[in-house]
Amino acid sequence: MIPTNSRRPGYFVVPAVLLILTAGEIPCARFVAQSTIVPKQTERRAAEIDQLIADGVRALERNELSLAKKNFEQVIALDPKQVLAHTYLGLIADKSGNLKDAEHHFAIAAELDPAAAATRNNLGAVLLKLGRPQQAATQFEASLRLNQNQPSALVNLAQIRFASGTAKDLQEANDLFARAYSLAPDIEIARALIVIALKRGDTTTATRYFTDYQSGAQSQTPALRAELGGALLQAGLFPEATIELNAVVNAEPTNVESILRLANAYLGLKDLPAAGRTLESAVARGVKAAPIYALLASVYEQSGHMENAIPAMRLAIQLDPQSERYRFSYGLLLTSAFAPDAAVIRLKEALDLFPDSARLWVALGIAHFKAGRNAEARNALAHAIELDPKFAPSFAYLGMTSMEIGDYNEAIKSYEKALAVDARLGVVHYLIAEAMLKQSNADANSQTIETHLSHATELEPTFAPARLALGKLYLRTNRATDAVTQLEQAIKLDANLAEAYYQIGRAYTKLKRTADAQNVLATFKRLSDSQKEQELKDRKDIVRRLADVRF
Repeated sequence: MIPTNSRRPGYFVVPAVLLILTAGEIPCARFVAQSTIVPKQTERRAAEIDQLIADGVRALERNELSLAKKNFEQVIALDPKQVLAHTYLGLIADKSGNLKDAEHHFAIAAELDPAAAATRNNLGAVLLKLGRPQQAATQFEASLRLNQNQPSALVNLAQIRFASGTAKDLQEANDLFARAYSLAPDIEIARALIVIALKRGDTTTATRYFTDYQSGAQSQTPALRAELGGALLQAGLFPEATIELNAVVNAEPTNVESILRLANAYLGLKDLPAAGRTLESAVARGVKAAPIYALLASVYEQSGHMENAIPAMRLAIQLDPQSERYRFSYGLLLTSAFAPDAAVIRLKEALDLFPDSARLWVALGIAHFKAGRNAEARNALAHAIELDPKFAPSFAYLGMTSMEIGDYNEAIKSYEKALAVDARLGVVHYLIAEAMLKQSNADANSQTIETHLSHATELEPTFAPARLALGKLYLRTNRATDAVTQLEQAIKLDANLAEAYYQIGRAYTKLKRTADAQNVLATFKRLSDSQKEQELKDRKDIVRRLADVRF
């Protein structure tokens, strides 16, 4: 058995199918060699051919390619129709990087024995490596018609279907990989099935195969695990992402991108301490990167440690003074820390560098507003809109300033302008509903309010205040069962949301679930003293979600 370097496409010469894998999203081309019946010859010539083949195989086992090649070429000289010799010469040519010669020998083998599934697979594999996927697919399809239970041919054809990226071909690639996996369970095939499931948005299947993949994941390179960890993170599979990314960070402790991804995976799990430890440990190891300090500042802010958040963000700016985003975040951070005047000073410094930054003008408007300078706030926000009328958060923040002074109609107009620019801003749908609920004709607009809150929960499924508001609305319209569904979700998202316990207690009472009502109302009483703090947290969350909107 002569394996090539497992980190590049290669071959095995074995009596049965074995799998060869490559770095990348899916397994690479796989090759098999099949036995052939030596045509009847004189005993002497047959014995000579047998000896040459045996000597060639032993030379391959010693990795003496030149000697092996010489032996198999002598076989061809004695019998040009020796399929096995052509197969070995094709394997040697590939191992030597001579794909044209590999194609030549595999093509002869396939022509000499077209009914052999292995010869078709080998020809297809080298055609795939030569960048001729359609011709390769023809050979793999022919191979599978001859023998449908070939993991190698199934994987090779699956690669081609995967590469096209269409929904139909992704489905076919999934089916082919699944058949290969049922025949020969393999970590690379499991990984391919995870990747396809993620591309198709099928997180259930991805999670199922991830369990199988984990049994051999330690054999994967850090680069492959980082790639998969990033895909899992993007799909919201945070527990699985932390497993992969922890492995990467352990192997490559200075890999900034993987450190950030791991911290974000913990944030997805709402595990602020773990996210903080990940970033703090990186800093302690000497990883001085602006994105790490910036994310650490965000973690400190979310955990209520503003005294640590501010210096962390300051370090991020020192390491990357030309980052407009970091200066924007610093301004918002100072404002959140009840230092709006300091925020104004820093934001004006930032505007000296980026005078046409709508984002910075927005932050300046918020800082002025928090400092009680409503006119300056509106002027700054209006200027942000002039600079970039397509930056939806500018309109949203302008609406929030109108809300604070009780001008609900004007607030709604600003929010609607934000949605006209970007209808995907779920938090703005929530803000419109919030403004409408404060109007005297709220009952008459209940259907419109419900629509906005439904959009908010669909677009921002992790935003607990939207679910709380929708639950309250359902209670007002005598839909207690629907209210319970939303309120339970709100509590699941934020276990300290005091009002959610009060409202769900009312809903349970309407549904005659007395014991449940008593339990949650007891929790409400325990949490009610922190309600004001919760309101501040909700407003900060709105600001953060709007701040994350990209231009």
